[in-house]
Amino acid sequence: MIMAEFMKVLVTGRTECYVKKSSSYNPYVPGDKYDWNFELACGNYIFTDSYRGFNPYSGVEYIYIMDQSKPIWSCDYVGYALFNTGISEKEIYGFLKRGRSRHLLDCAEDPLVDYSYKDGDFDYKTRFSGDLKAILQIEEIYYRGKLVGTQTSAGYLKE
Repeated sequence: MIMAEFMKVLVTGRTECYVKKSSSYNPYVPGDKYDWNFELACGNYIFTDSYRGFNPYSGVEYIYIMDQSKPIWSCDYVGYALFNTGISEKEIYGFLKRGRSRHLLDCAEDPLVDYSYKDGDFDYKTRFSGDLKAILQIEEIYYRGKLVGTQTSAGYLKE
């Protein structure tokens, strides 16, 4: 897989499922093992995302080559909004979505780079370590300088 193709599939998949999801539009379908599943064909690839829960939540995204059963990309994630922060989960997750959306838009050619976004009293920060053979992403949401939410993701790209 050419790296530019991988990045395009990753950005398109994450945008089409997570970023575009709203109270009036849900691209996910109920699942058996997970609460929600999403699948999207992108050229010669299939992007999937499945998750369960709300706070905390966890899930996994995969990228497959069309008509092959083993994924070439696997990324597990877990996230949560902290309790007793004075900020609702809905506000925290809403800002997490805006931060991720900005990250994908601003870093579409390489979405696996550190990024920060500020809007009013909220700050979004994402940091990466490792490489695509073992990458770790930490996303943090701050409200007035205080940590109120986080997500940790670990991914692996098979060449």
